[in-house]
Amino acid sequence: MVPNITSGSSFYGVIAYNKIKMNDGTAKVLWHPKIAVDTSGNVPIGNCVQAFKPYIALNSHVRKPVIHISLNPSPKDILSKEQMTVLAQEFMEKFGYGNQPYIVWLHEDIDRKHMHIVSVRINEKGEKIDHSREAIRAQNICRDMEVKYGLHPTLGEHSERELLSLQKVDYPKGDVKAQVKHTARTLLECYNCHSLAEYNTLLNLYNVTVYEVRGSVDEKEYHGIMYGALDDDGQQAGTPFKSSKFGKAFGYEALQKKFAASTEKVKKDKLAERTRLEVIKVMQDIGTKDDFARRLKEADIEVVYRINPEGRLYGITFIDHTSRTVLNGSRLGKAFSANVFNELFNNPDADRTKLIPPPEQDTPRQARETDAEERQEREEYWQQENRGNYQSEPSSSLIDTSALGVIDIFSVLMEDDHTHEYIDPAFRFRRKKKKKRRRRL
Repeated sequence: MVPNITSGSSFYGVIAYNKIKMNDGTAKVLWHPKIAVDTSGNVPIGNCVQAFKPYIALNSHVRKPVIHISLNPSPKDILSKEQMTVLAQEFMEKFGYGNQPYIVWLHEDIDRKHMHIVSVRINEKGEKIDHSREAIRAQNICRDMEVKYGLHPTLGEHSERELLSLQKVDYPKGDVKAQVKHTARTLLECYNCHSLAEYNTLLNLYNVTVYEVRGSVDEKEYHGIMYGALDDDGQQAGTPFKSSKFGKAFGYEALQKKFAASTEKVKKDKLAERTRLEVIKVMQDIGTKDDFARRLKEADIEVVYRINPEGRLYGITFIDHTSRTVLNGSRLGKAFSANVFNELFNNPDADRTKLIPPPEQDTPRQARETDAEERQEREEYWQQENRGNYQSEPSSSLIDTSALGVIDIFSVLMEDDHTHEYIDPAFRFRRKKKKKRRRRL
């Protein structure tokens, strides 16, 4: 459910707009606490005015005392008037307007039902209702209600539409920079990744790679994020791009914030549970790598294997396209680490009763046992990457990223724009103030 919030100095315009919609049959009143109806059961504009005016009179210092909120559920959610009313009531209560007079209209003038709500920002004590970070608070309330009531998530619905039409980057097609940027942005917005390694695994499915570069040359530090295109064989295609060429949202600082937010969301909404249960189901009669990947794909879960030059499986990643979550195996629990699957796939004498968790596995306890395994996988991942000789194998196809090591990274990094993608605005402001003071002296 997407919230949109505006404020104004007058309530006549927004109420009149909704009244027009009612007159042409595309809107109806759902709820109107503390606003009286007339004898026919309607809510005239005059009654809304009478309900709001006393509150506005209590505090003349508030320049924009009228708040207008639209709540937009996903078109996939088929909701009754009663259900829409409950959503509006709960939103206003959590948003701090539960004791205010407000009116809710249901609109059906476009292809999706949505609500318009009008209220007043001043409470009965004459105090202005807190509006700090209200856009973020409103979004968080909507996300919580989506989970609570099983609604379709609408955050980034534009990106969801983009995802449906997303294709692998086609290097010969040209305009590679735009293709890579579009792919990286869409997947970043639509999927939950805990780390750069998981994000890279996801991008590889669409012929894109991302990696971190850092070092020092002539005592000058460089540190940044690089994006590049891959061909269908997983080989580097063309010259990579610095994240600063795409914007701050693609840089190191922004990615770390995104990964932290995704980690919290996965934990809060228990997004890993579905993946874990599906994997456990398929593990009960596990066969070859290809068979295991095929059966999980039927559950909308992509499996990516990482294999070292000696042929040993040292990493496994599950991409759940239903929950839109990317999870390294060890993140699901000790029983899902690369070491376990390496044994199951390659050792005919492996003790399967010991290695394979039962369907009723105590998953929370298992998850707490993963730290050492995850660290081991992560260390080996970066060792192999730094050597430039590892392979990623999504399902049955093979991606070899060894060509990443042959390009001159430093020559790309040290182009005309800065390698540091982010400067704290407060620091920048302080720097400007100092310069000004020096000039006055």
